[in-house]
Amino acid sequence: MQALVLNEHQKLELRELEIPDPRHDQVRIKVKRAGICATDIEYWKRGSNRLQLPVVLGHEASGIVDKVGDEVTKFKPGDRVVPQTTYHICGKCRFCREERYNICQARKGIGSKANGAFAEYLVVPESSVMKMPDRMTFEEGAVVEPLACGVHAVAEQIRIPLNAIVVVLGPGPIGLLTAQVAKASGARVVVAGLSSDKNRLEFAEKKLGINKVIDIQKQDIKKIIYEMTGNYGADVVVECSGSNSAVNMALDIAAKRGTVVQMGVLSKLGEIDFSKIMFKELTVIGSLSQKPTAWYTAMDLIIDGKIDVKAVTTHILPLNEWEMAFQIASNQEGLKVLLDPEA
Repeated sequence: MQALVLNEHQKLELRELEIPDPRHDQVRIKVKRAGICATDIEYWKRGSNRLQLPVVLGHEASGIVDKVGDEVTKFKPGDRVVPQTTYHICGKCRFCREERYNICQARKGIGSKANGAFAEYLVVPESSVMKMPDRMTFEEGAVVEPLACGVHAVAEQIRIPLNAIVVVLGPGPIGLLTAQVAKASGARVVVAGLSSDKNRLEFAEKKLGINKVIDIQKQDIKKIIYEMTGNYGADVVVECSGSNSAVNMALDIAAKRGTVVQMGVLSKLGEIDFSKIMFKELTVIGSLSQKPTAWYTAMDLIIDGKIDVKAVTTHILPLNEWEMAFQIASNQEGLKVLLDPEA
């Protein structure tokens, strides 16, 4: 099979690999669609201590069950499915006992420490497979994972107050999906970005119904947010850009006793003004990936039409055109870019 491998030298290359056989408790999936995440781009450009090279990248996917292990009981060949990202957990630690598999101390995820979805076939444990409703498309199925990240951040890690003002910093796919989750929760939502994000900001306002968008390079975000909130500040700020300056901005525009959620992956160390946390009595919480519950909620939101994931899917390219796909994704020429291993 063809697979996009981040090799031993931190270089991406399309390799010919053997089709993997599922073990007794595993399911083999013929991948139909696989999404490029900002994390995949980060792995490619900068590497990470979370990687075990060489590895097939990709952790956002949908497909059809192709073969199952002899102990698998819930799935059969032909089932339309979405794989969750967990490949291995210890099953014993206190986090596993709470089904917080995203922070299991022994966790291995697909696309980082186990081969992922940028391939014709993917093998995952039965426990990490979800049946996909018939009326859900493979394109929608491949976006369940990033939407589940947004669900975990603003519906599980925190509870959004009634009539809250929620500001999302960073109008990338994760930011726009998270903004939609916040809006579905009843919040008034503001999305902020840079001048280079002009098209994304316009898209958020006109296509997704986001209440307000802000170009922080042309507008005074603090002034705008304080005017919107009677000089209090935002109830919730979600940092989705992975920028140290955005982290400080989040602390700056949050209301006293407000909440800041850190979703963006910071690629380098920076100075953070923690005094604002103290003086404003802020709650600051991290949100990493998602729990299984978030996956099911995300799928329900798509099926019920409360979240528009089709709108954020802008490109579908064959797997052998991965270079162009990664260029589009890394240059922010589109939003969610999907790979099709069958094309």
